[in-house]
Amino acid sequence: MCGTLLLLINFITQQINSFDMFIFLPSICGILIFITFYNFHRCWRVAILEAAIVWGVLVAGITEFLSSIRFLNFSGIFAFWLWLDLILGFIVVKKVRLKKISFNFQNIKISPFLTLLLTGVAFTTLTVGLIAVVAPSNNWDSLDYHLPRVVHWIQNRSVEHYPTSYTPQLYSAPWSGFVVMHLHILSGGDRFANLVQWFSMVGSLIGVSLITKQLGGDLRAQVFSVVLCATIPVGILHASNAKDTYVVAFWLVCFVYYVVSTINEKITWNHIFKMSASLGLAIFSKGTGYIYGLPFLIWFVLMDVQRDRRQVFKHILAIAAVIALINSGHYLRNIELFGAPTSTYPYKWSPDAYGIPIFISSLVKNASLHMVIPLDFISTDSLEKAIHKLHEILGVDINDPRNTFGTDFNFQALVPTFEDTAGNPIHFWLLLIAAVVCLSSRNLRKNKYLVSYLTTILCSFLLFCLLVKWQMWHSRLHLPIFVLISPFMGIVLSKNYHKNVGNVIMIILLQISLVYVLLNEFRPILGEQNIFNNNRINQYLRPVRNDKNNYINAAKFVAKTECKNIGLSLSSMEYPWWILLEKYHQVVRLEHINVKNISSVKYRFSPYNNFIPCTIISVGSVQIEEIATAGNIYMRGWDSGASGQKIQVFVRR
Repeated sequence: MCGTLLLLINFITQQINSFDMFIFLPSICGILIFITFYNFHRCWRVAILEAAIVWGVLVAGITEFLSSIRFLNFSGIFAFWLWLDLILGFIVVKKVRLKKISFNFQNIKISPFLTLLLTGVAFTTLTVGLIAVVAPSNNWDSLDYHLPRVVHWIQNRSVEHYPTSYTPQLYSAPWSGFVVMHLHILSGGDRFANLVQWFSMVGSLIGVSLITKQLGGDLRAQVFSVVLCATIPVGILHASNAKDTYVVAFWLVCFVYYVVSTINEKITWNHIFKMSASLGLAIFSKGTGYIYGLPFLIWFVLMDVQRDRRQVFKHILAIAAVIALINSGHYLRNIELFGAPTSTYPYKWSPDAYGIPIFISSLVKNASLHMVIPLDFISTDSLEKAIHKLHEILGVDINDPRNTFGTDFNFQALVPTFEDTAGNPIHFWLLLIAAVVCLSSRNLRKNKYLVSYLTTILCSFLLFCLLVKWQMWHSRLHLPIFVLISPFMGIVLSKNYHKNVGNVIMIILLQISLVYVLLNEFRPILGEQNIFNNNRINQYLRPVRNDKNNYINAAKFVAKTECKNIGLSLSSMEYPWWILLEKYHQVVRLEHINVKNISSVKYRFSPYNNFIPCTIISVGSVQIEEIATAGNIYMRGWDSGASGQKIQVFVRR
């Protein structure tokens, strides 16, 4: 019966799949959930957060279920979202008082200046959204593993682990990838992949304003907080890509909102579910969710103990159960392949040694990523020398491999408009100033929750420095810290005794943010090679622009072979091959061949054990004459020559 129903659904959706644009189905579901919650709360901001949490859990549940029956395709996803839309539509029509749903802004008195600030925020946010829709995600991580695993999942009709030369495609937390996959399947491509990050930015702005309100901030403080959050350089640059940096920040904002809301509200089981689901989704989005969420979880437990010690243990168990349930599918897949729920095989991100000197070294190097103000007339030599001198005093090599991963410490490598190395210098120095002002002001110190909030965020940053090796591209991992600190900074900077100073700072932030909006290193709006006058293929290949023609010519050669099963022998930049081969050749299947890492055990199982490629694409540093795999010998049929990367195509002998 079940099989017949699935076949029927598959047949029907095949007939209508030509419309190729059913991306609105998940959106309708989210809107209906929002209407339902707004009917109860009468607060549109809270309703948006709650709707997002429920929607996020639904995405995880739908994906895991369809994956378990290998029905993760257009038919399955279309049917599930349509079914949910119909049920929720029925509930809204029957139960919700639609006539009474309205947004009453008449009682909100907002000054012309605050209106100007919100207009600036809207311009910045909408422009970033435009970039997210027009330009493809073309940074290294997106092309290495964020987007490749999505197309592998679609090809396999399952999110089960598969053989790959680059294991971050497997062990990395998958929630944002799940959403990108739904959008990809429903729309027929990756045009909307970047919107997951962009909507996370928008949601974070809303959540930050609510946190500010819970901490005692008035309307002015809430607007300041939103401006501070919207102008974070790393946030602006990442909100238009397909990664997970802003996604985890948004879920942490939701989690922290429910933690601080316990200041003014009674803790109920409904409250516990929303808080634990938010943290569960943060962890399901990125591993830093554990680190940044733990101090706030401890803060919640301490507040809970003060209210009712008898309920604390039950609350902790409930939170752990919800988090484990949301992440259970990914945990089980990692345990099966890597032997641990949170493996990072074969990479080791945690320090190899601990101690006060090593910890101070990591703390200073992480903070230094945001110290450099990118202006020609401001020299960084003195600062860099001071940091080197400090390491001499500590007796620690500044590039000590025990707490350093990848590149050496070097300020010259910090490109201000490149999303993986950009810092947040103005926000960093404003944070230090705001902390000093808060601790020196008697009125601000009276707000014990504001001081506790600052302390908790500081603990989150310290914990990150303690547990993760330093990398030159760590600034993107600090995004949740800068998003969460915005309410604190907004409250401090909005106080009347330095009103004009705060106003000037907000205007400056909005003006400077335009640099990051318009001159994104990989997705610029201005310049000769911008997102409007540069074709999409060229934008995908921007990280390897010197080898662009070789990539295209290799794909054209593969198309001439009319091969339908293509092997991949490479460790990075996988996604452009999917795009190029789709453009020049209708590919049936792409798989990694001759994988040497632990994921090679997947070759024992279907469908990987019967994969025999007729053509192999190889990218490496050494030229080779032949490749042997699956009992066949493949001879080199095309190569890129002496220039650039060694790109070679092999055909079966």
